[in-house]
Amino acid sequence: MATGQNPGKTGVFYFLNRESSDSFEFKTLGSDKFKQSSYWDVLSASNQSVGVFNFPMLYPPYEINGFMVSGLGSPEDDTITYPNDLAGELNDVTDGYQVKIPYADPKYDDRPAVLEADLLNIVGKREAAITYLLDEKDPDTFFGVISATDWAQHYFWRYHDEDHVLHESGTEFEETLTRVWKRVDETVGKIAQRAEAEDAQLFLVSDHGFGPVNRTFRSNNWLRQESFVQESDDSFLTKARTEYFPYLRKIGEGVVSVVPQLNDFAKSVGKSIQKDPGENVDFDTSIAFAPRQNLTCGMIYMLSDREGDKREVISKLKQSVEADPVAEEIQIYEPENLYKGPKTDLAPDLLFEIDDFECAVDPRSTTGDALFSTGPPSRARNGGHNRDGIFIASGPGIGSDSDLDARIYDIAPTVLHLHDQPIPEEMDGGVLFDIFESGYSDGERERVPMETLVKEGKNVERDDDEEIQQRLEDLGYI
Repeated sequence: MATGQNPGKTGVFYFLNRESSDSFEFKTLGSDKFKQSSYWDVLSASNQSVGVFNFPMLYPPYEINGFMVSGLGSPEDDTITYPNDLAGELNDVTDGYQVKIPYADPKYDDRPAVLEADLLNIVGKREAAITYLLDEKDPDTFFGVISATDWAQHYFWRYHDEDHVLHESGTEFEETLTRVWKRVDETVGKIAQRAEAEDAQLFLVSDHGFGPVNRTFRSNNWLRQESFVQESDDSFLTKARTEYFPYLRKIGEGVVSVVPQLNDFAKSVGKSIQKDPGENVDFDTSIAFAPRQNLTCGMIYMLSDREGDKREVISKLKQSVEADPVAEEIQIYEPENLYKGPKTDLAPDLLFEIDDFECAVDPRSTTGDALFSTGPPSRARNGGHNRDGIFIASGPGIGSDSDLDARIYDIAPTVLHLHDQPIPEEMDGGVLFDIFESGYSDGERERVPMETLVKEGKNVERDDDEEIQQRLEDLGYI
C-alpha cells in the first residue's frame, strides 16, 4: 500500500524475510524496506508535509517533512516517533500511548471481557492521538492505521459466527465484534467529518479481509511424513525447541491463564527455547522445509535444485489435501507466477492456501503426527485473513462506482496523482481514475525513476530481532 510495489521488488514477503538467495537466514522487517520507496517519501521530497501514524513494522522511524509514528512490531517506548519528542506528546494526550493489544498472549486466554475492554480502550487512544496530530500538526497528507478490528476479529470471530466450529452461543461476546466496529466507526466518522469540513479526500482502505478458521493443516508434519525434511540433530535442546515445545507451550499457557502475573516469566523461558524459522532443519539432506512463521497460507522453501523434486512436492501436497475427507480445494502458487522483480528469488518457492484460507496452515511443531485437525491453530486465532479487503473514497471530485476494481498496489500512485506528483516507474499500481467524476482528473503523467524524486537519507536498520519476534508472537503472527 505504501510503495505500490509487489514483493518481488521490495523483498517483503512476510514479517521475517531472507536477505540473500544464498542463505536461509531470516531478518525481521524494518523501515529500511520502506525508506525512500514509499509515496510519503515522494510527497516529503516535494515539500509537502506528511503524517504517518501507527504504520506496521515501520521501525525505526526516520526523518520526513512531517511526522512518523511506528506501529506493530515496534517497542513500547519513546523511540517510536519522528520527531523524537512526539512520543511524549502522544503519551500526554492519550494518557499513556499503546502500540498494540497482544490478543494472542496467554494472559487473554479465557478472558474475553478483559480483551474487549482493552480493545475499546485502545481505539479511544487511537482517536485521541489522531485528533491531536491533525489539530496540532496539520499535515497535507495523513495516513493513519486503526488496528483494533484485526485483533478483535482474530479472537472474537467464533463468538460472532454461528457456523464456527468453536462457536459459543448465549454469551455476551456474540456482540463484541459489533461493539468494536461501532466504536471504530465513531472514530472514522469524526475523521470523515473533518475531511468534509476541510474539503479533503478521504480513503478508507484495508489490506485484507476476514473470515472463519475452522481447520488446520500441519505443514511440517506433512513434510516429515513424506521425508522431504530431515532433522539436523536430536539433542535435548533441539528437542526442547521442536518436539517438546508444544507441550511446554500448552503447560505455560495454562499456568498464565490462571496466574497472569507469570506472563513475562513464561515469555522469557519460551524465548530461551525457541529460535529461528529454520531451526533443526538439516539443510544438506532435506529437500524442502516450511519456516516456522505465518499461520494463514503455507510457505515452502525448496532445498533441492532439481525441478523433479519440486514437482513431486507439489504433486504429493495436492494428493494429501485431496485425500482428506473434509478439505475441498488447495491452490498452489510459484513465485514467478505471482511476483516480478529482482527479489523474486527470495520468496518461498511454493505458497499455498486451503479452502480459501478457512483451513489455516501451521508450520509449528505439534504434539502429534496428524496432518489435519479440527479448529484453528490456536483459540486466539479463530478468525483469519482472506484475500479481499475494502476500498472506499469520498470527497471533492470523487464519483460513484460500485464495480470499481482496485488493487492494494493502486493506493500509492492514486495518492500521488491527487497531489499532482509524478508516479515512480517502479510502482506496479496505477491511478484509480474510475473513482473520479468525469472531467475532474487528467490522465496519468509520464513515469519517472524513484531516485529522481526522493533524497538519499541515512540508512536505518533494526538490531532487536529477538524482541521483535516476541512482539509478533504475542500477536499470533509467528
